[in-house]
Amino acid sequence: CTVAPPPNGGHHHVVQVAVGKEHGLFLTDEGTVYSWGGSAEHGKLGRVVAGTNEAAWQEPAPIVDFNKTRGETEIIVQIACGAEHCLALSQKGTLYAWGWNKGGQLGVGLSPKLKEVRVPMVVPFADKEVRVKSCSCAPESSACVTTKGEVYVWGSISYYLFSQGQRYEPGETVAIPVKLRGVPHEESRQSSVQGSPYLPSTIALCREQIACTMRPGRLQDDLSTFRAAMRARSSHLFSITRNRDATGRSERGGADAFRTDAVRQLGEEFSQQVVELDRKVHELDEARVECQAQLVRIGRELTVCDQQDTALTESAADLEVKRSSGRSGMSRTLDIQLNDINHFKMSNKRGKMQLLAQRDEDERRNLSLMQEYSDTVSKKHQIEALATLVAALRRGELITKSDNSSDDGLKVANSKRWELSATSPQELAGKGNFAGFREVLSISDRALNDISSALREVSATAQGSDAALLEEVLEANLKMRKEINLHIQEKLERADKGGPHSLGLQQYFNELQSEGYGGLSPRGFRKNANSVGAAASGYKGGGGIGGMFGW
Repeated sequence: CTVAPPPNGGHHHVVQVAVGKEHGLFLTDEGTVYSWGGSAEHGKLGRVVAGTNEAAWQEPAPIVDFNKTRGETEIIVQIACGAEHCLALSQKGTLYAWGWNKGGQLGVGLSPKLKEVRVPMVVPFADKEVRVKSCSCAPESSACVTTKGEVYVWGSISYYLFSQGQRYEPGETVAIPVKLRGVPHEESRQSSVQGSPYLPSTIALCREQIACTMRPGRLQDDLSTFRAAMRARSSHLFSITRNRDATGRSERGGADAFRTDAVRQLGEEFSQQVVELDRKVHELDEARVECQAQLVRIGRELTVCDQQDTALTESAADLEVKRSSGRSGMSRTLDIQLNDINHFKMSNKRGKMQLLAQRDEDERRNLSLMQEYSDTVSKKHQIEALATLVAALRRGELITKSDNSSDDGLKVANSKRWELSATSPQELAGKGNFAGFREVLSISDRALNDISSALREVSATAQGSDAALLEEVLEANLKMRKEINLHIQEKLERADKGGPHSLGLQQYFNELQSEGYGGLSPRGFRKNANSVGAAASGYKGGGGIGGMFGW
């Protein structure tokens, strides 16, 4: 078959072909899908064909109903055919399906109206943020891989993979996309200490069998693979152009090879990711400011609680003096007032305990925000490095570089990043035999100082802008980890020695000796309260009993 040239004098190139039982599709370089077949039965052509004219079926014609309801033009990047149904994937990650839906192979549900779909219909996912990266069809099945590495299946293969439907969770059916559990994906890697080194990338189906290609799961590995592939391609193209033209224009020819729409689009995608990450960094920064303001507010309210407690204690002492003076007529009134003051003090104490619990929760949230902020900034710098690399390739600046200094610098930077992650107090505490958490913090601080002095190895190994960028990323990571250690140290100090709103462990023992707690203080406590508090605070690095109460 042939495709008529467009009326505006452009050109068509077929970049992909897919065939079903009695129909076929092909995709052009302009993102347009054409269909043809022996019949239009069950809507497998994806377009309305008037009458029973076989010539209209067998002549390839474009499908123009993608996203028709929103009035937008979708660019299709991948197509797939089953026996009597089809899938098409758009540049935006939207998946379309049409054709015969007897076994739920379209993924749009089962109903009499959806038994066959004659024009492209968007495949819905339970997670509205899903963006599809690759799709495939079997005779009566469909599957796809998302940008996060998640694998979804529907149709007959879903029925077989989930033990004839017995392993479906509530709400899952054969006629809607169901995520395969146990397949490594981006979120499962983030929730695991080790994680999987690879994630699914593309997918293929054949009846009850499924296969996936894999990509590196870590962004750093993906960056290294990408750089190596681009270097190899650059070297190959450079050698070809040098053999064709020995007059010295080979470098310009190699650079022109990267001035294509695909490379330009790749650079734009990286730039868009940088914008999104920058927005996320701004949101996290605002959340941190809000959380810190909340902590300041709680601090003020705790101060008010302490002032009220002091005022009530003084009032109770004055009333006790009056009652001891022996005025019988005032005794009952004074008892009532003292009882009211005790109630006020207990209510004030309950409010104070609630504020302390809320402060601990906000401090944990602030620590989590600081960690997420550090990870997002690091990822942003890595994406910026990718964008810089693509821009340099388009300008032809990397064509003649044959040394491996950038790769060596990236390896050194990656090793320093792993050393930084190993200084986390949480990881250190579980790997060694320490006398207390203070010793863990001390070792973590010393390790961070050693790494800080060794960051110059990156700039000494790499060259150019890569060295400055890698060193900047590592310094940001180092700074954030030092801030986290300082925050933990401040909490330990407050647990031991107290702060503006509590006396730390001293306050705990003061409450034990009070009448409200039954006089549980140890013998001789009044004389040696400080020494007892100091002994308790030294237990396990100062965690002590006060840490249980958030002091």
